[in-house]
Formats: sequence, C-alpha cells, structure tokens
Amino acid sequence: MSALALPSVRMTRRGFARLTTSQARLLLREPASLAWLLLPLLLLILFGNIPAFTKPSDALDGRRVIDVYVPTIAALVPLSLAFTALPIAMATYREKNVLRRLAVSPVPAAGMLAALLAVIAAMTAVGVALIVAVGGIAFDVTAPANAGTVVASFVLGTTAVLALGLVVAALARTSGAASALGVPLMIVNFFFSGLYVPVDELPHVLRQIGEYVPFGAVMAAWAGQGALWQHLAVLAGYTVLGSLVAARVFRWE
Repeated sequence: MSALALPSVRMTRRGFARLTTSQARLLLREPASLAWLLLPLLLLILFGNIPAFTKPSDALDGRRVIDVYVPTIAALVPLSLAFTALPIAMATYREKNVLRRLAVSPVPAAGMLAALLAVIAAMTAVGVALIVAVGGIAFDVTAPANAGTVVASFVLGTTAVLALGLVVAALARTSGAASALGVPLMIVNFFFSGLYVPVDELPHVLRQIGEYVPFGAVMAAWAGQGALWQHLAVLAGYTVLGSLVAARVFRWE
C-alpha cells in the first residue's frame, strides 16, 4: 500500500486523511477560526460600501480604492493563519503534552504537523478564492491581466509565510510566546501589503523595502511592478530558508 513516509513511522494515505479531518475539526471548533475567514470578507463588504472607495482616484492612477484593497484583503487570510493559527496550535499541543503522548502512539507527531499544514493551506485557498469572487461579483473588481503570475505569487507567498510560521512554531514553547513572535511578523506583512496605507501611496524607499517582505513582494507581483523574477525569487528564498531553519531548530517537546 502506498504510504506517506514520516520519521520512524509510515502512515497510509487513509490514516493521513483521517488525521487531516481530525485537525480540521479541531481547528474549526475554535471561534478564532471563523474570524480568520470571515473578518477579511467583512472588511471587503465594508470597504466596498464606502462611496469614496468605489470612485476612481488620481492618486491611484485612475483605479478605485476597492480595486487596490481586494488583493490586500485576500492576503489577510494566509497571513493570519500562518502567523497565528499554525504557531499557536503547535504551542498549545506542547503545553498540553499532546506531542509527548504522540511519541508513544501509532500516530507520528510529524504526521500531525503535516495534517495541520494541509488544513491551513486548504483554508487559505478557500478564503482567498472567496475574497476574489466576492470582489469581482459584488464590486466589479476586474481580475489582473497577469492571472498566472498572481496565482503563482500568492501560492509562493503562502508557502513563504507558512515557512516563517513554522519557525515561530519551532521557537515558541507557549501560546503566549507564539503570539508575541507571530503577531509582529503578521503586522509587518500587513503594512507592506497595503492594509493601513495603499502601497502606491507609500514613499518610494518604503515601496522598495516592501518588495523584500513576503506579501510586499506578492502585492508588487499582483500590480505588475518591478521585476517578476525578483519577487518570485524573494518568495522562494523565504520558503526554502524558513523551512531549513524550522527543520533545524524544531523540537517536538
């Protein structure tokens, strides 16, 4: 039977599917899980109903504020999940000795982590797709001309912040420490994705710095600004380096 190879234990696909389903149920039981998906949608609806946000702006080269904010609001989903849900869930497992109990059970701890990552990736895909769909249907936000580039940058951006989230999960021993480490990273990405101020209205030097922050690079790729290869290389770099660091320092207990 085909299996997913994991440290010291081999897990079947059926076993991994069951573990993933269990992780999804546990994550969705938390009230915060709905917030990670619904808050961006509520922000989109709020912004879309502000008259000033639906009129062309000279400061944005004739685009509407809502056009600029759809990718930014979509970015809230992977950022929130990667920097809060993932590290806090792992820290909570440590605090409750779940990982220690898994060490003497047929369920591998690495399989549990893989299942958690799969659930978060699926939630991210659903959340981003929902924001883009509502933006297009309800507020006539047109899809970017370079759709393939946008999808590639969002996928790489998500893997980049998940890798950084794993680093936080590796370092944080408590849920409080996970929040303390993850939230600042989330806020920095919020800023350079244009949540607080549209990226086009930032000073030039800040826009340049933002291109080296994961979701700053994603927003630049979405807008077609700068060299695409540079943005994708930045995101791939975060993914690879973050994964290597997390694997190096990660401890199950």
